[in-house]
Amino acid sequence: MNKEKVTFACVKIAKQYEHEVSFTPPYHCELQLIEGIWSVVKGEVAHSGPHPNLLSVRNTLLNAFKKKITSQVIIGFWRRALKNAKEYLEFDDNAQLMDEDFDKYDNSDEDCVI
Repeated sequence: MNKEKVTFACVKIAKQYEHEVSFTPPYHCELQLIEGIWSVVKGEVAHSGPHPNLLSVRNTLLNAFKKKITSQVIIGFWRRALKNAKEYLEFDDNAQLMDEDFDKYDNSDEDCVI
């Protein structure tokens, strides 16, 4: 509650063009496209066999990002996340996109049940 509210640059830019930025829960595998991208990269590392050292793991990660994560993959995950968000919104009549009023309940980084 006592935290100073920080306005992100993307929100300011969006408002200039009469757009709205909606935030989703962090680390939600169906709503955060980075979670899908990481699953592709981690899967590539897991399927590449044993690694003799950490440098080998690092190189495999970098190669997986370069070869497996294309713009088509990103767009595919983005579409899936957007579809899932719309389904959640339609499924629950009480659901709403997160807005500034929600921030007053979020005073910690921990998950809680109210």
